Amino acid sequence: MVRKKKSMIGFDPLAWLGDENESPPDSNKASNDAASNDAASNDVASNATERKNKSPVRKKADSKKMISVLGHSIDETALLKGYKLISDDLNNDDLNNAVESFYEELFLVRPDIKPLFKDVTLSSQANKIATAIKVLIDNLYDEKALKTILSSTDISHRRYGVLSEHYPVVVDILVNSFKNKAGRSWTKAVSKSWIELLTGATEIMGTAGKKLNADTEVVDEPFSEIDPMAVEESVAEDNKLPVLELNVVQDISKSQALKNDILSLVNDNDEIDIDASEVERVDGSALQLLCALFIYAQNNNLIIHWIKPSNSFMQSVKISGMQKILELG
Repeated sequence: MVRKKKSMIGFDPLAWLGDENESPPDSNKASNDAASNDAASNDVASNATERKNKSPVRKKADSKKMISVLGHSIDETALLKGYKLISDDLNNDDLNNAVESFYEELFLVRPDIKPLFKDVTLSSQANKIATAIKVLIDNLYDEKALKTILSSTDISHRRYGVLSEHYPVVVDILVNSFKNKAGRSWTKAVSKSWIELLTGATEIMGTAGKKLNADTEVVDEPFSEIDPMAVEESVAEDNKLPVLELNVVQDISKSQALKNDILSLVNDNDEIDIDASEVERVDGSALQLLCALFIYAQNNNLIIHWIKPSNSFMQSVKISGMQKILELG
């Protein structure tokens, strides 16, 4: 039996070229797969680039907010940051440590200033500094009130022999004391903002005090000593003058109301009474406003009578060193 010879076409590696329905071998399939992968990669890269281009550009926020206070441009953000760093210490024993360090450095740099503080205590000075700082911040946006307060403060200082030339060194040492207390959180920007504020304050104190002294001779004019008992009798029973009544607790929270009361009285009257008989506690902000009132009175012929100042009020006035300005010597 004759076997049928098999065609070799089945073994021809090129035979598939004649058949359009046949698929290419694996090598070409791999090439196509690679091309597809390349295209997919390009699409991914293109999409990523497109997303990147569409992403919003984030701009770095400017944290500075510049304000003008007493003729100085000040970074408000840095200033308030500094106040926050030291405010926790303004009413506790830590402030005494900072104040002690401040005065040690001050007396080292300016030994001629030390005799001016021979009759004061560390705690009283700490309270005065705390009050002064708070008054500055509380009146930061009321320059008129700030200037009035600073003027009265300068008069008080000059009665003890403080000179304008003393102020700049006090600013530098005080800010350095704050820095040492606050640590690394007290940045250069914070220091700069506080130096600007305190420098502006001392400039007003110096110029206003000199001008007031030249105009009124209030510094050199002797004040008569007033007996507290005589003060109680300074107003006759039938006197019906307008009365500025001080609160039992006259603190910083009531300063705005006190200022408004003062303004309303001095604008419409040339003689007033101040009733301090019920005062149990008064802080520096209220005393500063009262000092400003008496300075105004001296310049504008306003007559002021005290009605029975309480012992607590008299003691606060004495500690603050404002007896002569308030005519309660």
